[in-house]
Amino acid sequence: MTAMVTEMESESHNAMPRGIGNAYAFQVFNTMSFMIVLSTPMILYFKRLQASATVLGIFIALPNLLTILQIPAAQFVEKMGYRAFVLRGWLLRSLFILAMASVPLLPVKIDNTTRIALMLFLLFAYNASRGISLCGFLPWITQLVPELVRGHYLSRDQMWSALATLGTMILAALYLARPEAQFAYAFMFCASFAAAMLSLWFLRRFPDAPVPPLAANREKVPYRKMLLHPPFLKLLIYDAVLLTAVAGGSVFWVPFLRDTFGASDAFILWMMVVWAAVSAACLWVFGHLIDRVGSRPLLGLGTLSFVVHFSLWGALAARVLPFNWVTLGAIQLTSGVGNSLYNLANTRLVMATVPPMGRSHFFALFTVVTSLVLGVLPVVWGILLDSLSGWEATWKAWQWNQYSLLYSALMLVVVVALAMRQRLSEPRAMTTEAFLRELLVETPSRAISRLLAWRPFS
Repeated sequence: MTAMVTEMESESHNAMPRGIGNAYAFQVFNTMSFMIVLSTPMILYFKRLQASATVLGIFIALPNLLTILQIPAAQFVEKMGYRAFVLRGWLLRSLFILAMASVPLLPVKIDNTTRIALMLFLLFAYNASRGISLCGFLPWITQLVPELVRGHYLSRDQMWSALATLGTMILAALYLARPEAQFAYAFMFCASFAAAMLSLWFLRRFPDAPVPPLAANREKVPYRKMLLHPPFLKLLIYDAVLLTAVAGGSVFWVPFLRDTFGASDAFILWMMVVWAAVSAACLWVFGHLIDRVGSRPLLGLGTLSFVVHFSLWGALAARVLPFNWVTLGAIQLTSGVGNSLYNLANTRLVMATVPPMGRSHFFALFTVVTSLVLGVLPVVWGILLDSLSGWEATWKAWQWNQYSLLYSALMLVVVVALAMRQRLSEPRAMTTEAFLRELLVETPSRAISRLLAWRPFS
């Protein structure tokens, strides 16, 4: 009897929690909402208002800079409970989306500068409430999902997010391809609000998780000691270097395609469709592998994809590669692989690296440090892009300009991150040789065997 109870407890520790489907449904509608107000559609709206690269950098920086609010908010998460804390923040941030929808509806006499300033203010408020509420989400999931199936959960969660991105970008591209209506972006922002409210409904149905007992003595949180925890510090430095490049890439590509090649809003959104499709496929494939091979090998493959990605952008900007769907497809392919593998493997690795004691504070510290990089650097890259405007030089077939120079710089930064990945700590991760064998030999063999054994009509 004792053995049976032990086995049942072991299985419960390795099983997904009940109600996990609500988490996936939440992620679908949550992604549909923020992909409109925090991604390409909002960038296109700012470009419609003739915003500069510096303004775009500020917009991209806001979600990340305001995660610093997680540091003071972390002390309230355990007191209030994960579920209650996140729900209240999610409701507040959703209401600000409704206010954003009113900006395109303002009278024509309101100039573009005023509209930009008002939208940035609303985005500041939205991202402040979002930054606070996110403080409770990752500890909630970490407490609820057993460690041995976290990779499976994260891959499915991010795959549903990628599929939601795919659907959102298809609908947005088809909508903006029509003859432009006066209030097109107002309608899109209203759709974002509706999706946010649906996500909140599914979030309410997601089960709560027990909060670890609070320490009896309420001493000051030792953030310096936490920061110097060796495995945590190595991962933090690697992320900071890689995200320096990712921050620049998020600023450059829309102005580059619009200003250099005259790409339409719908064309840019179709590029996002390709990216989302690649991300979803990549997460489906590697989601079956990550709990077996570990996070480090996938981080290596994802970082290498970023090296190729920025190299392709630089070659396109230098007029070495032609502007066609072959080049753009390769760019989006490497971006989808790089982003999906990095987000999946990095999230899993930080969940495994952070110790249970002080988990909320560790997650808050990690998120704040990495988000500061993603918050400050887009502004810096945007200023550099504006300051280099009009600069050109020629070196053989390579044409140097503001974009080819900065994309080359991003590629070199990622090369540094690729070298630093070797120092990350993950005792159970496969070696590079074993991972390549698993990826190129074992996984295809199992897929072929399942296909040959399939009997659809038996």
